[in-house]
Amino acid sequence: MKARYLWSISAAAVLAVAQDTCLAEAGDPLTDHFSISLGTFLLNTSTDIRVDGEARTGTDLDLETDLGFDDTDRFRLDGYWRFLPRQKLRLMYFDTRRSETTQLDRDITVGDTVFPLDAVVDTTFDTTVTTVSYEFAFLRGDKYEFAGLFGIHNLKFEFDMRAESQGQVGTLQESADANGPLPVVGLSGIWRFHDKFYLDAQVQYFRISIDPYDGRLSDYNASAVWQAFKHVGFGLGYNEFVTKVGVDGDNFDGDLRWRYGGARIFVTGSF
Repeated sequence: MKARYLWSISAAAVLAVAQDTCLAEAGDPLTDHFSISLGTFLLNTSTDIRVDGEARTGTDLDLETDLGFDDTDRFRLDGYWRFLPRQKLRLMYFDTRRSETTQLDRDITVGDTVFPLDAVVDTTFDTTVTTVSYEFAFLRGDKYEFAGLFGIHNLKFEFDMRAESQGQVGTLQESADANGPLPVVGLSGIWRFHDKFYLDAQVQYFRISIDPYDGRLSDYNASAVWQAFKHVGFGLGYNEFVTKVGVDGDNFDGDLRWRYGGARIFVTGSF
């Protein structure tokens, strides 16, 4: 509810700004200078994580199956700045915080701590995703554009598990976090097949082995936009993201596989 309330306020602000802006001819994604999209991201997630300790005996956990985590709807921001006809900078941001209380049906090990069968654990998993990319259009026409891109995909996450005192054992708690910019390369394209409708898509990928990270990332994003007004459009899209990375760091030693995907519903202001 909080995310949807924020989306409503933000969308109204975009509409107000867009209607009052006459800095450039808008309504054409191939020539506009700025675009800001605000909307709701209907997330469907799958999260596998293992946090090792010194003994490297961490348990492989599926947060949705083992710990009962649910999907969430989140506020999301997308935008770009076309500073030259063939060149632009693109930005994407969203964050999500999930928490769950679960009674364990087996012993699990997180770090160097064993959480025993029947323990009631409070678990949180917070993620923030920020992407900044540079695009250069190597093909352009009146109705289309194809570009290569290079960018930085920053994934920040914090994992925490806590159980109150268990008989003779005091409070149990373990946490792990990681925050690192990961380079991506890819392609993007726009096809304006009607004066008021266009398609926008991006594909990004990386595979890297640089201390302390070893893994891969793929990101697929496509949307259709109805340019209802000169400065305002309404869109529907889908985004699929998968990262699988091993980390050998001070604050997190283990593996993370995180997949999110879902529909996007958004309003776009362009000028």
